[in-house]
Amino acid sequence: MSRRLAKEEVLPALRAWAYCSGYGGALAESLPRALGWLRALWGEGYDALPLDLVHDLGVMLALGRGFPFASARDLASWPEAERGPRLDYEDRILGRWVLDPSLLDAHVAIAALAKELQDRAIAHAVGLALGPASRAGELSVGNPAHLRSLAPEIAGALETWPKGHAEWEGRPPVDEAWIAWALEERGHLYEGLSGRLFSPEDLWELAHLEALPSESTRLALREIHREVAGIAGVGPAVAMAIRRRAQEVAVDDEEADHYPAGGFDALSTRGRFENLVRSEVGYVDEGREVMGTIDLFDVRFAQGELLFYTRDESPLYDARREVHFVIDHAAELRHKHPDLEAQTLVLVDALALRLQADLVQVFGPAGAEFHLRWRETTPADAAAAAEEEGLVALTLADEVAHHRVTLGHVRAWDEAPTRGLVIASTHSVDPKAGARVWVRVGDEVWRVDDEAYAVGEPGGMRALLDRILRDLFE
Repeated sequence: MSRRLAKEEVLPALRAWAYCSGYGGALAESLPRALGWLRALWGEGYDALPLDLVHDLGVMLALGRGFPFASARDLASWPEAERGPRLDYEDRILGRWVLDPSLLDAHVAIAALAKELQDRAIAHAVGLALGPASRAGELSVGNPAHLRSLAPEIAGALETWPKGHAEWEGRPPVDEAWIAWALEERGHLYEGLSGRLFSPEDLWELAHLEALPSESTRLALREIHREVAGIAGVGPAVAMAIRRRAQEVAVDDEEADHYPAGGFDALSTRGRFENLVRSEVGYVDEGREVMGTIDLFDVRFAQGELLFYTRDESPLYDARREVHFVIDHAAELRHKHPDLEAQTLVLVDALALRLQADLVQVFGPAGAEFHLRWRETTPADAAAAAEEEGLVALTLADEVAHHRVTLGHVRAWDEAPTRGLVIASTHSVDPKAGARVWVRVGDEVWRVDDEAYAVGEPGGMRALLDRILRDLFE
């Protein structure tokens, strides 16, 4: 059963936690920053996090893989009773953290932020990594008000804090019972600290922390990103089929007569049989008297030595593909079906973002343009669309800056181009819209024509996206 630390217990607890740290640097220099991280975390509700873990992970985020281990400096001075738990902590926790690639990614993201934001980012990162485990364990709970009121006493204690255990003369000014308590508290967290420290969504948050205007925005984006991450990328077979088909179909049939049809411009050992170099036929039946049932043509085919003409494609086939995705009546999508994990509008946002990522995967960063629009016919739609555009703009900021994505609003269907048009709506198909793909959303099953897709089931959203891609490009 967890208990709350009394005010008079806070300073001895902080001393014990600091004493048990696995950091091999000067604690007098690192502890003041760590106490700032601890105050921020306790204030955000992570009041069961101990100072030693907050300190060690925070310093590791600041230093990256240059984090020094305490055992390299203080192993000989550790009492026998402490040596086992301390080495176990370095082996099971700190050693795994320092090799975690997501920690290095987080370190790089934080280092790229403005200096005044870095402590905030470190505290936020520690909360993301350790917060869930601290809430699951039976740990003592602190009070951020005590940290503020005891600030002078804590600062005074830190001024004389030695650099390491080797500088203690005899026993340190920390009670053995408190040391045992700190080691036991830390052990309760071990089971909850398996796996990688940071998810891709965590790393995105850290890199864009400066751009996130509020906590509500951060949480809303986290929900959208979680749904996007839950959708697998387009499969190789689907991507190859779409890419091959796109190379055979002109971008705009109406303007085909303005472009050259293309001709043959080179030779290759790969191609279709209708493009086979005619002289290759001369190898048919050659060498059969020596090789029996096979001839030189068969040998050259098996070894990939046959020659094929390659086409000089018309520029009509190389132009960027354009996809227009319209979210119809955003205010109507702000409801949650009981069988789905998230609000319908969040799922539609995730569908749009994953479709844009699929286009990049299939055609490359410069091969397609994605135009995301919100159709608004009421003030409620306009308000919801403005909020959603603000969220999505943060996620797609780089794509917008490179003119690969545009965001905007439409009121009437004739404002949205019909070529490459995908519409997500709670309403039935409107023939006036001229959509290439109309996705009926709002229930636990979404529909395209007569096909139903259980988007709440594993693979359901991916199957829907594959259908959209095929309808757009095949």
